[in-house]
Amino acid sequence: MTLYLHGIGGEESRIEVGDSLIFDIGERFDIVLTNPPFGKKSSITIVNGEGKADKETLVYERQDFWATTSNKQLNFLQHVKTILKINGKAGIVVPDNVLFEGGAGETVRKKLLAECDVHTLLKLPTGVFYAQGVKANVLFFDQRPASDKTWTEKLWIYDLRTNKHFTLKTNPLRYEDIEDFIKCYNTENEFERKESERFKAFTLDK
Repeated sequence: MTLYLHGIGGEESRIEVGDSLIFDIGERFDIVLTNPPFGKKSSITIVNGEGKADKETLVYERQDFWATTSNKQLNFLQHVKTILKINGKAGIVVPDNVLFEGGAGETVRKKLLAECDVHTLLKLPTGVFYAQGVKANVLFFDQRPASDKTWTEKLWIYDLRTNKHFTLKTNPLRYEDIEDFIKCYNTENEFERKESERFKAFTLDK
């Protein structure tokens, strides 16, 4: 199904409705910003070239995925990586389980760190995107050319979670709440970033 944005027009303004995880759309993008649906399980399992899944009702094969999983966030993370141009940039909202769980999660993290420059993580307070208690983050990474070396050398983490509280209705996150993060991110020159109370750099080993 294809929709068009009224008043903007043209083929470039189309909105396509469908399951983006099922196949490689073929296009590659300079920038991808996305907020995938939360919830760990799905009725669809994405299987890579080596994986097997016998118990799921719907199984789709993606040879370009690193790991087989029904975790929607891990699948979206893998999908976003595949649709970036070389040196393309991504910002994706992920829950804490993507950062810490083992199995497919560990496989995806190791591959992402090796094949992309995973340079920034924004830790968000609960209640920003979803129900109170759901801990979310925004992960920023850049696509890199194929290489024998690991591209990620340093990860900068900004903690907007400690001593911060927001709700979707009564106390929503506002621009002024992230002004300091934007300053610390330093889009003009990431190599001139400076540590602060909330902004810390970690080496790949750490």
